[in-house]
Formats: sequence, C-alpha cells, structure tokens
Amino acid sequence: MKWKKILWYILAYSLFAFLIFYVIYSSIEITKFYSSSLPSWSAIVGLILNFLILLLELFSAFFSIFIYYYIGSSAHYTLLKDENNKFLKSNPLPKVTIIFPFYREPFAVVSQSLKAAMELDYPKDRYEIFVCDDSPAEESSELQTFCKENGITFIRRDDRTGFKAGAINNALKQIDSDFIGLLDADHIATPNFIKTCLSGFTEEDIVLVQGKPMFVNQDDYLMRSSTFIQSQFFHIYQKSRGTRDGVIFAGTTGLLRVDLLKEFGGFLEDTLAEDTDTSFMLMSNGYKTRYLHEICSKGLVPWNPISMVNQVWRWTNGITSIFRKRFWKIITGKNKTINKIDILSTVTTPIVGTAMIFVYILLFVMYMIKEYTVLDNFAFVRPDLGIFPLLLAAPLLISLASLIMAFVTWRREEKEDRMIRLRGFFGMVWTIAAFYLLMMTAQYFLVWAVVSALLGVKKEFDRTIKVKTKTLGKMSQKIKYTLWSIGLLVIAGAFYFVTYTTLASGDALSGWFIIAAITATIPILITIGHFSKLDFTKNKTAIDVEKEYGD
Repeated sequence: MKWKKILWYILAYSLFAFLIFYVIYSSIEITKFYSSSLPSWSAIVGLILNFLILLLELFSAFFSIFIYYYIGSSAHYTLLKDENNKFLKSNPLPKVTIIFPFYREPFAVVSQSLKAAMELDYPKDRYEIFVCDDSPAEESSELQTFCKENGITFIRRDDRTGFKAGAINNALKQIDSDFIGLLDADHIATPNFIKTCLSGFTEEDIVLVQGKPMFVNQDDYLMRSSTFIQSQFFHIYQKSRGTRDGVIFAGTTGLLRVDLLKEFGGFLEDTLAEDTDTSFMLMSNGYKTRYLHEICSKGLVPWNPISMVNQVWRWTNGITSIFRKRFWKIITGKNKTINKIDILSTVTTPIVGTAMIFVYILLFVMYMIKEYTVLDNFAFVRPDLGIFPLLLAAPLLISLASLIMAFVTWRREEKEDRMIRLRGFFGMVWTIAAFYLLMMTAQYFLVWAVVSALLGVKKEFDRTIKVKTKTLGKMSQKIKYTLWSIGLLVIAGAFYFVTYTTLASGDALSGWFIIAAITATIPILITIGHFSKLDFTKNKTAIDVEKEYGD
C-alpha cells in the first residue's frame, strides 16, 4: 500500500506546482492585458473581476489537490483497535447507554431499530437504551408503550431547544454510564456495534470512535448516488482522517466517552450540523477521534429527491455556519496542522461550490458585454499554451479529481457491498456519472443554504424523512422545486446560447458554459421524472430492504 500513497502524494505535489505556475502566469497575462487601458473604470472593473475569478479558481483547484491527498492517505489506513484494551478487559465491562434521538418518526421504522439495539452482543446488565423523543405527545403514545413494555427509558421534551443536540444533552444529564452510543431512527445496529467501537479506545484522549454505517436502499439512480456520497465519505475522507485521529462524527453509529464529552460541555447546539461541529471543536480542544472501518449498522438514505435536497441543504447550512462561528477557534486549536487544514477545507467547501455558480454568471455577463457592447475591457484573460487553454484548468482539475475519487471509492466499496458488485462495470459508469452530475447540480439548490448561514439567518432543523411514503412530498414542496427547476432551465437556455456562440468561434470559454448549461438542466429532468410519481408502499426499514434485495 505504501507505493500507492507515494503515487498519490507525487500527483498532489505536481498539481500544487502547476497551480503556482498557473496563478503566476495568469496574473502576468491579466495585468499585461489591462495595463494599457488603465485607469478607465471598465479596465479597473475587468481587472478586479479577472482576479476575483482567479482567486475562486485557485480555491477550486486547491480542493482537487487535497482530494489526491485524501486518496493517498486513506490508502495508508489501518484499523487501530485493541480487543484486549482496558475497557474490554475490565470486570465488569463499561456501562453503555444507547441513545436514539427521535422526532415524528414512524413506529414501523423505529421499532425495528430498537429491537436490533435490544439484541446487541453485550451483557444486558451493562447497557441500556434511551429514547429521546421530541415529537408531540399525541404522536408518541405507541412508541412510549413499546418502550415501557421492553424496559427502554423514554424521555420526551415539551420543546425542541437545540434540536437533536439538545435532546442528546438532555439525556446526558440523566445517565450514569461510561459511554454513550448514538444511533439514528432508521439505523439497525449490528450485534458487534458496542464491542467493535470500544476496541478503538486505546488511548486516554480518544473521545469518539466512529463505526461504519452501511446504507442499503439503492432502488434508483438518485438513491444510488445518495448512497455513493456516504461510500465516498467513509472510504476516502474518514479513512484519511482515521490515519491522524481527526475523524468527523457522522451523527450515528458512534461511541463517545461520557466523562470527556461532559468535560467538553456536551454537544454544540447552535448549528444544524451538531455532529460535525462538535467533532471539530473536540479536536480543537485537544481530543482525538477515531474511525474503525467495520460495519456497525445498516441504515437508509432518503427515498425521494425532495428529502435528499433537504438533507444536503441542512448539511451545507450547518457546515457553513461552523465556518462563520468557529473560524478563529479552528485556526488556534490544539490539534495537528493537517487536521486544521482538513477542517478549514471542509467548512469552506460549500462556500467555494456556491461561489462557482457566481463565476458562471460573471463569465456570462463578461462575455455578453465584450461581444455585444463597445466595451471590450471585460475579457476573461488567461494564458494559452497552444495545446491546452489554461482557462479550463480549474474545471478540468476538479472534475478529474472528483471522477478519480469516485472510481477509487467504487473499487473499495464493491468488496463490501453486494449490490455494488451486482451492478458491474456499466453500473459503475452510470452511478459515477449520475453522482458527479448531481453533485454539480446540487450547488444551484444550495445557494441560499450558504448565504443564509454566512448572514447568520436562523433556520429550523428540518429532519430527513427516511421512510418510503405514499408520495414524494407535499404538493407545496413539489410546486416549489418545480418552479425553481423551471427558473434554472431559463438560466440553462442562456448558457446554451453562449455555449453555441463560443463553440462556433473556437473560444475555450465554451468548456465553462457547457458545464453550467448541463447542470442547470438536470433539475427539470428530475422534476419531470418524479413529480407525479406515487408509491403506495408501506414504510420500509433497512431489514425490509435487505430482504427484498436478498430475494
């Protein structure tokens, strides 16, 4: 595995050297082009716009370089666990509280998750289950009865202060355990969950051990793409972070030391990404977090496009809020420099992704002014090596890096996921293509998520519906996303127009406009395919889905 790590590192450093060359060369060409027209206002504006776009290209290309670092370091990942550590060898074994934070979850789903939690491979007198339900009282009666009959502690709050993080912190005040385990409503824990995660606590300053959840519903390309996001997160990012004890908590399927968590102050409640936020701040306070790449639960991705968008919207808003609220703490934290860089790259990713949408629009405006007005000082200036137009460097670098990471993810995941193996080569090509296009398309829907987080606009925690419901969403939601998709189609029309004109004139800007046009078209195609679709299927759990696939 060492040669693979070296190969990816060589690639990363080579790209970094190219990036330095590109920035210096582009800066010289931009300055040369505009210097003769200064100090006219149009030249000043054109100069500013060119350097602004160059800065965004720089950030975008930096992420492509860091992707190769993630791939290389993840190839060096090893399971850091000890099944004979002091916790697993203690007599009696540590006491563990499994916490399920619920809000308006269907009983058919949560009852299966609770039943699995009741059958863990761990002494029954050494672990307990807490259900923290923030649902209205009239919706909790069946669940409350189930908990009472099965010896599960049921806690219901009259308000949702702090949302999921608040529910967990409320439970922390009432437990007397050494560890807490967290599971989402739809996650069926495997019997090894507690023992596997406990084996990762080999050092005194480890506060979290994250196990791997597997996502089993992959009925169509949207769900497969959503599953693939998770596969990439755990096979590339988490494995990379696992080599340096700087792992992000995924919000489920993890074990945390109660004494260290209470010493820190519990889960942070002021963003919509409490798991990521708390992980980063734990690291910044000098604690270690570990990842064990062993399947410890089986869960579900959202069943429909609206839920998928809502989930990613919440992640994006929460992560961007972390950037706004914790930037100085991240910079001055007690953790490793590489972990600080990782955290900063994570919390700025949504900002750069949204900024690239504005780059498309800026390029469109600059091109139209240059071509259809007497002002020619709005040119997008980049050097040209003859063979390869450097103005395409940023989109090509990030696209290539993303595709390579997707392929590496697939190769790793097919060893563990039977559904991926069954899809074969063409399934791989289709899934990666759909995944890549949807990731680019998602940026259009996430603009307000980023902007509202940067402005400090307070948002409600909109839970992800993880059940296969009778429709794909309320009519009001369908209409909202349809209107948004139609608006994007209008924008796509403008990009198709400039794509045609730039292709006809041989202008390499066509590469940027093709990407912008295609990604703005995809939402209406998804809307057409899913708007009227109905599914009168009962609520499904991960167990139900696995039985179907088994058949």
